[in-house]
Amino acid sequence: MQGNGVRDMALKKIEEKMMQKGINLAVLDNQELAEVALRFTGDTPPAHLPRETIIQILSDQESIQNWAGSVKDKVGTRAAEAAKSEIRQRVESARSSADTVIQNDPMAAQMAERFGVWLQNSGFTAAQLTQMLDADSDGIITTEEATNLVQTLAKMDPPKWVMNHVANFLDVDGSGQVTVTEWFDFLESIGFEVDRNPAIDEFDDLEMELESDKKEVEKSSTLSLRTYSGPNRIIHVSDGNAKEIQLDGTFLVGGSKMGQGNWVSNTRFTVYIEGWNWWVGELTREGMMTTCVETQDQILSVKPSNLEPFHTPYSGAVAGFYVCDYEPKNDWHYVHIIEDSPGNFTWKNRAGVEWVLTLKAGVLYLSEDCPYYKDGFRLWNIVTENDGRTALVSPSVGEKYYLSDERDYPAPEKIEKTVTQSPAHSPTVEAMPEREDEELGSEINQYTELMIQELENSRLSSEANSIIEGSTVNQCIIKIEEVSRSLLAPSNLRGGCTIHGKIDGGPFTVGIMFSADQNEMIESLKMGTKISCYAKIVKWSSGSRQATLEGQNPMIR
Repeated sequence: MQGNGVRDMALKKIEEKMMQKGINLAVLDNQELAEVALRFTGDTPPAHLPRETIIQILSDQESIQNWAGSVKDKVGTRAAEAAKSEIRQRVESARSSADTVIQNDPMAAQMAERFGVWLQNSGFTAAQLTQMLDADSDGIITTEEATNLVQTLAKMDPPKWVMNHVANFLDVDGSGQVTVTEWFDFLESIGFEVDRNPAIDEFDDLEMELESDKKEVEKSSTLSLRTYSGPNRIIHVSDGNAKEIQLDGTFLVGGSKMGQGNWVSNTRFTVYIEGWNWWVGELTREGMMTTCVETQDQILSVKPSNLEPFHTPYSGAVAGFYVCDYEPKNDWHYVHIIEDSPGNFTWKNRAGVEWVLTLKAGVLYLSEDCPYYKDGFRLWNIVTENDGRTALVSPSVGEKYYLSDERDYPAPEKIEKTVTQSPAHSPTVEAMPEREDEELGSEINQYTELMIQELENSRLSSEANSIIEGSTVNQCIIKIEEVSRSLLAPSNLRGGCTIHGKIDGGPFTVGIMFSADQNEMIESLKMGTKISCYAKIVKWSSGSRQATLEGQNPMIR
């Protein structure tokens, strides 16, 4: 008997936990899951089974489903009792406020009484009247909205002073604005039945929450979360790619629609994007704190940590002469952008290479004839720097092109023709001067080698991170000693191959990661083969004293 009593107490605690955190077995820890299994199936699950499997098995048990249903009913009963008590207090407050207004402003009371009779005779329910009244769903009822309601239903224009008296009567707390709650209180005080329950049940059925095809539920664009109207303005933010949240929840990146999202609070927006999972943005004074989460359950609890500042779409002139901030410069770094027609431009550099640009939503999009296109370089964001200069910035490269006076655009003969360092977004290996093997030796004299030497001399992780942040993409040569799969790489390189070996003929062994589309070529290579590529240092291991690079355009020497 005592054992049963202890189990009853344990089950009661479990129920209390579920009533607070949700009717979902996933909120229980392993010990609590074992207690539920023992109580309703007579046995605890085997220790070797994964937690997800245990939850799925238990959720399929009819006895557990019935129990979960009873817990949900308890939540509903408790919430209903609390709501009734709160509503009684509010209605009483509304009536008391009405009595006060009647004493102080008989005209307001008279207008409100007539307004109430008119509402009762309209034939509409409280929900229908509220939907028509609070047209923008912001929870605030303005005098203009009340006037529009009268105009719509009565086909007449009430005097403004009449609606002002009505608003004064409804404003119970004297805040100067009428809330939907105060409106509900008024409707109930004149005899309307008001359903104050949220439009969406806070607790989905257990079967829905624990269905086996969880990934498909997560990918659904229809949130099982309560939605809000948000700030009622278009939001522009950018962390290298311009993002736009439109009034209807359409989510654009660089002018292209990525998904249809929702405001899950007045400041928090989320949208599902293939490859990103759930993107979450929280409004701040400076912009939006953003992050991505794997499951819908994390949307409300996650604390975004990446600041994307507010971004104002560029509306100025695009055409002109541009000079790259990269040093040393070559013909590729001096550019003339020519406007061919509204929204259509030609990019022409001093090397004589040109391609088409298209302007959309303040973003310049590259055409497929650009030699960078196949490497994933697709757009330029047009920004205005703090010093007032117009600049082209891309999330794909670390360079900037500044709109310049034609006087800063030298004649071809003044430009250095021989370049050993490539631009940070080198188009292809064929487009750049090839480095000869005789340039390489055991000495530390190439750019990447010099950067690794700086990392070797660094003592603090902050020093190493600063060096890595300042590094750029450069041509390098690696002799293959080993090839492995990149399992812990960034998403764009995950599943690709990493080449390990000595870089630029010097003393340093590195790992260069490549995208998965290069796997077939890389895995066919023999040990000792020399590969030429463009790469940038992205990681330094203080333990192994080894650098990791991201590479592109691998070619056999």
